[in-house]
Amino acid sequence: MVASRRKMESEEARKVCFSKRRADLFKMASELSVHFNADVAAVVFSPAGNRAYSIGDPSVMDRFLSSLPAPAPPAETEPEPEVDWSVMEELSRQCGQLQAMVDAHKARLEKAEEKLRESGAAAWMMDLEAEVGRMAPEDVLAMVTKLAVLRDGVAERAHEMLREALLAVAAPTPTTPTTPPPAGF
Repeated sequence: MVASRRKMESEEARKVCFSKRRADLFKMASELSVHFNADVAAVVFSPAGNRAYSIGDPSVMDRFLSSLPAPAPPAETEPEPEVDWSVMEELSRQCGQLQAMVDAHKARLEKAEEKLRESGAAAWMMDLEAEVGRMAPEDVLAMVTKLAVLRDGVAERAHEMLREALLAVAAPTPTTPTTPPPAGF
């Protein structure tokens, strides 16, 4: 029987399975060494890649590493490019402006969240979220479709209102003289 070769989805299950199989691998390596008088070594890295586990005589590892080709000499380093400090200053200024904008947006977001908490809208949203969680998938899809249509309609109406406001501002007011100035001016 051939074992399945698919990746385990659960991170916790993957860690447990790794620990068990690592122990089995090291047991087999030890048995090979004892039964056949062979030099055996194994190195296994954890799934996260932050830890290495090994078994075997260090001389085996030394023989293996000495059989590898020598690393290539480092490439000649290129001289560092000259720094245009005026560009650096401009970028630093722009970075400061962007940071100020981000801070302002964060402050507005915090105020809006506070208003939501004060108004009880957050509780309403949690109730809505629970209600959606109890809906059938096809009902959720239908609701999302209707919400998208509603969102598009609101965006279109907001665009119309903005256009009307801009046209009203751009239109001449009744106090503005529309007759040309007298001749000679």
